[in-house]
Amino acid sequence: MSKKLRITVEGKTYEVLVEALDAPAAAPAPAAASSVVAAPVIAAAPKAAAPVVAGAAGDLTSPLAGKVVAVKVSVGQAVKAGEEVVIVEAMKMNTPVNAATDGKVEAVYVAAGAAVTEGQPLVKIG
Repeated sequence: MSKKLRITVEGKTYEVLVEALDAPAAAPAPAAASSVVAAPVIAAAPKAAAPVVAGAAGDLTSPLAGKVVAVKVSVGQAVKAGEEVVIVEAMKMNTPVNAATDGKVEAVYVAAGAAVTEGQPLVKIG
């Protein structure tokens, strides 16, 4: 069994002939006088799982790949949970990376301008 449907994608209208795959095959309908354009089939991308963090205990890691815009702490500085520690830029958007816990900055692994990958350690807070 097939149905003729009209869909609009990004402002462009398509007329499509849809055939149910689980129904018995039927003879195709005769072509209409208007031009029928097959619409591309776009499958939704699967949702990515949360990244597995490969840092040592106390390491604050990058949530995404990008470039470090600013490091707002230095070794020995006390930080509070939620305090902005590093800013990572990706696709023209700045993403703040905040301290997960209260503590003292034990190490800073990156500098402004450095390229980072998702899950890469940025700062160690102990």
